[in-house]
Formats: sequence, C-alpha cells, structure tokens
Amino acid sequence: MKIINKIYDKPIANEELKYLNNNTCLLDIETTGFSREANHIYMIGLARLENDMVKITLLFADKRTEEKDILYEFMNYSKDIQRFISFNGITFDFPFITKRMIHYNIDYDYMQYEHLDIYKECKNLKEMLCLSNLKQKTFEAFLGIDREDEYSGGELISQYKSYEKCKDEECLKNLITHNLEDVKGMVDLLIILRYLHITDNLENSTIENITNNENEITATIKTDYEIPKRFVIKSTFYYIIFENNLIKIILKPFCGTLKYYLKDYRNYMYLLNEDIIIPKQLLNDNNKKNAVPAKKNNCYVEADGLFMPIYDSTLFEEEKLYKEDLTSKESFINISSKMCDAIYLHKYIIHIIKYRLN
Repeated sequence: MKIINKIYDKPIANEELKYLNNNTCLLDIETTGFSREANHIYMIGLARLENDMVKITLLFADKRTEEKDILYEFMNYSKDIQRFISFNGITFDFPFITKRMIHYNIDYDYMQYEHLDIYKECKNLKEMLCLSNLKQKTFEAFLGIDREDEYSGGELISQYKSYEKCKDEECLKNLITHNLEDVKGMVDLLIILRYLHITDNLENSTIENITNNENEITATIKTDYEIPKRFVIKSTFYYIIFENNLIKIILKPFCGTLKYYLKDYRNYMYLLNEDIIIPKQLLNDNNKKNAVPAKKNNCYVEADGLFMPIYDSTLFEEEKLYKEDLTSKESFINISSKMCDAIYLHKYIIHIIKYRLN
C-alpha cells in the first residue's frame, strides 16, 4: 500500500472556504469496474483543509489484496470527519465503499456523516449553463479548469491491471495523476455552487442604467454576489446576461391587443350585435333583445399596450392579468405605464430570474 501526500496551495475564496471547515473531507475513489461484488477499490483520494491549505492524501493499493488495507486506513483517516464532499458520491463512491467494507466484515455506515454531493446539487445546471453532460470534467471545462490527466476512470482500469502485474511506473503515474486531479478538481469545482445562490439576495441588489428604446427596455442590476463565468437566459420576451456581479437585461414586450377576462362573468350580459359586454344593471329596453348572459369565454375587456409575461401572479396582485384567449396558458401584465419605473422594473426582473433559476 502506498500513502501519497500532496499540498494543493491554490488560493480559495472565502465563499468556498465555508465548505471546507476542519471536519470536512473531499473524497473520490477509483475502482476496477462498476460491480461492487466482482470489482474492487484500488485508490481512495482524500483532501481536507489544514492551515489554510488543502492537504491531499491518496491511499493506493498496489494489488487487490491491499484493498482491505486502504479501507482500514480510510477508516482511521475519517475518525474526526463530520462531512464528506464528493462528486456523485452518494450514488457511486459511498455505496461501493460500503459494499467492500461488508466484504471484509468492517462495520461502516456512510449515512452517519453529512454529505455534500456536488453532482446532486448541480444537476439542474445542465440546461442553464448549456452543458453537454454532467460529468466532472465537463463542469471543469466550463469553468476553465485545466487538467494534465488525459484519461477517464474507465480507461485507467487496464493501466492498473498492467501496474499490478509489471509495476509499470508510467501506469502508476497516470493512475495517481488522475485521482489527484479528480480531488483537486472538486476543490476548484466548489465555485460552481455559486450558481445555486444567485437569487438569494437579489432583493438587496440595485437597478441602474434604465433606457427605453423603441419599446425595448434595457437595464443593469448590480448585485453583491459574483459568479465565475458568464451565462445567459432568454425567451421571446427577454434576454438576460449574468456576468461577474452584474445582470444585464433587455425586455422585449409584446406590442398589441390582449384580453382581460372578468371572473364575475355571471354579472354581465353579452350584446350580440355589438360584440361587447355590459353589467346586468345597465340592461334596458333598447339592448335587451340583443343581450344574452355572458360566458367565461366572451366576458372580457380588450386593452392595447406593451405586455410582459407573468410567472407568479401573487407578486402582482393589484395587476390585471391579460391573455390572448381564455385557454392560453400564458398570462401577461400591461407595463405601458411602467417603462421607466425603476422600483417596478426591478421587482419584475427579479421575478423572472427567480422563476428561471429556482
């Protein structure tokens, strides 16, 4: 068995340091396959914060019979650990470790610890960040994290078997480099968690540089929260860029006519010859011959204006909600009189961002 210690002295921002208290450990394992019964663990990569630097420890089994040794060493290492950080560890690493512990009659329960699984936390970021998949290397590539390692875990299985037989030093180097960079990558990947908290304090942000040009509104929201890489959310009605601590917005309202449907339609009459509704109390001898009780689908008032979609009507309870027709799923608010209202636009834009990101 080999125990390899390395110091990773890359500066870590305070926002990420909060994840790495003294009782937290990052973990990544390497195995000879996916079967917890037929295959075995040949390396356990561990990392923890010591004196403001990350100390990485790799437990390497030179041969299959040393798997038990690295598991015992892992148990000893974990004595004071309260929380593990992993990438897909809840699904793969810890169930695999548990099965191998059972194989050697070692008492172990990974659920006694707290867990932060970066993969599990960030699954919903795929669409938002336009990622091709949810592999650790894909997240790293998005963040611009470079690797010396050229191999996948699966590709290294044959190299481990070659090392077992021939003790090939080049194979050993590749095996160690891969696990070392997986662990380093998890440290660097903690910054990806910032994307999960963009909306946390948006109410404390400020809106500025509001302009209105040919019925398009542009504005900038300044936040106290910085993200590492730019991304965009967009629809027919808006284009929003997130970059550093700024959110740049273009609102593109629908210009036209929409309908406001009255909920108390039973209190209205529909005039057939005029295609309008009137309250029942206004019915008289002149119009009652052409009047029939209003229905849900014809009890509306049309309005011209500039309209934007609404996703949470509880935030705009005083607003009339407009639709193209009664069966339309999308509702709109008329912002014609709010085009330069900073407080209103700030509230409306935050409501879009929370809808899209939460």
